[in-house]
Amino acid sequence: MQRPLYSLVIIGGLAIGFASCFLLFGFVQFCLNYNGSVPDNHRVVVIKQRINVFPRAEWQLMAFLPLRDVARASGMVEASTIVKALDMPLRTGDALHALNLQLVDADFQSMFAVVTLEGELHAALTQPDGLALTVTAARKLFGASSASILGRTVDVAGSVLQVRALLRDPAPNSSPRYEALAGAGGSAWRGSEAAMRQWDRGGVYLKLKPGASISALTALLQQASEKAPLSQQMRSTTASIPSGGNVSDLRLLPLRDVYFDADLARSQTADQYAQRSSIYALAAGGLFILLLATINYVNLATVRTLRRQREIGIRKLLGASAWRLTRQFLCEAVLTTVLAAGSGLVLAWLLLPVFAGLVDRPLEGIFTPFACALALGFSVAIGLCAGAYPAWLAHHALPGPALAGRGDAETAAGLRGRRVLTVVQFASALALSATTLAVSWQTYFLSHASPGFDPAGLLVLNLPSYAGGKSNDAAFVEQLRRLPRVQGLTSISEAVGRDGAKSIHRLKAKDGSDVPMEAKFVGPEWFELHHLHAAFGEAFNTRHDANDDQTSGRAMVNAAGALALGYATPQEAVGKMLSTDYRIIGIAPEVRFQELRKPSRAIVYFVRHASVLVIRTDDQLQAAHDNIAPLWRRHYPNDILDLRTQQMVLAERLLGDRRLMRILAASSAIALALSGFGIFVLSAYSVQRRQREIVMRKLHGASRLDIALMMAREFGALFAISALLGLPPAWLAIQHYLASHAERAPMSAWPLLAALALGMAMAVLAIAHHTLGALRLSPARMLRD
Repeated sequence: MQRPLYSLVIIGGLAIGFASCFLLFGFVQFCLNYNGSVPDNHRVVVIKQRINVFPRAEWQLMAFLPLRDVARASGMVEASTIVKALDMPLRTGDALHALNLQLVDADFQSMFAVVTLEGELHAALTQPDGLALTVTAARKLFGASSASILGRTVDVAGSVLQVRALLRDPAPNSSPRYEALAGAGGSAWRGSEAAMRQWDRGGVYLKLKPGASISALTALLQQASEKAPLSQQMRSTTASIPSGGNVSDLRLLPLRDVYFDADLARSQTADQYAQRSSIYALAAGGLFILLLATINYVNLATVRTLRRQREIGIRKLLGASAWRLTRQFLCEAVLTTVLAAGSGLVLAWLLLPVFAGLVDRPLEGIFTPFACALALGFSVAIGLCAGAYPAWLAHHALPGPALAGRGDAETAAGLRGRRVLTVVQFASALALSATTLAVSWQTYFLSHASPGFDPAGLLVLNLPSYAGGKSNDAAFVEQLRRLPRVQGLTSISEAVGRDGAKSIHRLKAKDGSDVPMEAKFVGPEWFELHHLHAAFGEAFNTRHDANDDQTSGRAMVNAAGALALGYATPQEAVGKMLSTDYRIIGIAPEVRFQELRKPSRAIVYFVRHASVLVIRTDDQLQAAHDNIAPLWRRHYPNDILDLRTQQMVLAERLLGDRRLMRILAASSAIALALSGFGIFVLSAYSVQRRQREIVMRKLHGASRLDIALMMAREFGALFAISALLGLPPAWLAIQHYLASHAERAPMSAWPLLAALALGMAMAVLAIAHHTLGALRLSPARMLRD
């Protein structure tokens, strides 16, 4: 209370460090304990599969569903279940709700330790009309104030299900995720028999018997997969599979290792997984931030101890023992760190929603009594360690020199050590700032880069794949065209920006070989609606292609596709036959379906019925939604209208970059603030240490400018060393980040220069207070003291 500025700097800096450390360690604990709530998670495995006939073959947590029965017959598993997402909304009354409904077998309850609060989960999973809801799902469907939900009914695409169990919400760091469960053989999944017969894919989870061989079971499942009718069909129609090669590869992945699986982290669902090295780096970052804050405390406490030399000398003369002085300084340090930790916990609690959004993970459960008690206990240990050096200085202070005013100087080694720590602080802050600026600029460049057309005025609407079929879709589209302010309408198999590789076609190259190529099915007016023209030849048009006839024989390829087919130039491919049924009528302009960090891929376009509508209108999103909603309810009464702008769809693919940018921005802001505290502390000690020198210079005619330049030279040298240490690693990190992008923003060295300017401004602000104090030093008062 007597030193409010000192207390604010000390406790505030440490509170920031504790809050950052607590949040980062909470996230690390969330990741490292993924699926920790599943009993025997080392014996529970999931089948991951990679289908090799696709040009972009990647591992997925999906496998042929009949492999569950193969595993059961092997005698090596004690429980098994399929997990199949049912992408249909649930209706209660007139309201539709989008819930994560999973179809599972009865073994799911024991395998994943599902906690039933009311009712019987076994009945919900074995009865044809059974349904189980989590607490969160029950609130969404029936409201928070509802009484028991058992016996209530829910409609799923015309099938009436009865709620037979209420479940506790699954742990947020567990897989698979669900809000509602129904039996895989129930009425909710009308196509279950066909899916098993046609070897459809979904999640397949197995609990191995103790001592069961994963390699033996994998070999058995791999053999069954290759003998599957679907695999045989793909092998007969694909010439690119080498002799002896597999149509698809299978692996059994223990559930405890799912979150850190390297194959899944390279797939299109990479945002759902992580790398152990990155998680450990975050833990190290949390400790590093706390270390920076602790260094600031040690520095400030050292300056304060040196200023208290006379107090210490008088206490010693009055009989205070060395242990009593040591205990006093240690208790001061512990009190400070405990207050800072308490403030840091409050700050972390306030910032938790923001931080959870940064890392895109549900982290509400990290504030447990044990975690908070552990943080406070850790703060006591930090206080004891941080207070050791000031206590050592107080212990060795001599009363005579202290009372004579000659004991307020630190040793040269101590001063040098604290300067080194300050340099490390500032170098880290400069490196983080430069990297943050580079990532931000690249993200801005990607978000504003053209996808190949102007997305303004375009809306994207997905048609349900199960509701009504082609005739219903055609009627809806025809009535949608007639709506006022709808200027045009077309369809495509997947919206630009959603890189799903919906269909792969085998095409004949110039030399007669097979070339796998991604196919996009579009309406005849797709290019015209997007104001696009063929680079060579002609584009599809309603006059030639409006009949939506799959045998019309007209196709387009992009430039990469023409080169993949073996033609020397794209123009040479115009007019050539892709197969006996299709001829290339033109070279499509470049449209970026995938992220800009990846090079363009070969694409072939066909005119065909597709399930994604693209609408051109002058209406804003909400107005368009209100106009389309009545028409949608007439044709798709059991589905939710999901209308988005094309800009929103394009922005979805940059979520990972924006998340990285925000994390780096927060880290660099914290590092800059802490390094500013460090400079503030060092400048305070510098003025304290050089008071007599400053006074003597003034007595010999030094002006205020001379004193200011003296201080600037001292800290300018430290800042220059920090820049030399921090900016080269930042440059290397920036180049490594940009290496993964096919297209880069024009950048040169401006992020380094901007970080340098930002750091310089922070340093000037940090030393300004004590520099002004040095300029106001009174020679008469100093000589009198």
